[in-house]
Amino acid sequence: MNLEGASVKTIDASSRVALRDDQVDEFDGVVILTQGFDGQLLVFSKDQWEDFREELSGGSQMDPDLDDLRRLFIAPATKVELDDRGRMKVPAHLREWADLRPGESRVILLNLGPRHELWLQSKYDTYLKERAADLKRIARKRFGAGDEEDEVEA
Repeated sequence: MNLEGASVKTIDASSRVALRDDQVDEFDGVVILTQGFDGQLLVFSKDQWEDFREELSGGSQMDPDLDDLRRLFIAPATKVELDDRGRMKVPAHLREWADLRPGESRVILLNLGPRHELWLQSKYDTYLKERAADLKRIARKRFGAGDEEDEVEA
């Protein structure tokens, strides 16, 4: 089951985030957590992680751009087993990356299809506001709505 959507939670005092039942089933008891580009965490199932890791493992071992991506994604990646209540414990180095404070932070878990993302909710809200114009432009380009500048008045 790969339901899209988002859920808002609080990271508890023990650095755990509770998952929905459908997410627990999808992850089959294990997640791989790593850093994302924008200060969020990427959350993968084992199969999703293997596909992603394989993409990063290709190419030259001497390619500095690929090395940068491997440092960002592969080096900090951590396998986390879900507890019997469907919670994942976020390791300290990844909590620091995402500015998560145990017992205080509200987080949002997004299902993007090929992976999930875990954001500090306030950081995600800021990201969306700052990117609003770019996101509209990307959507117009991607879905063929065209540029308003290119339209000719009749």
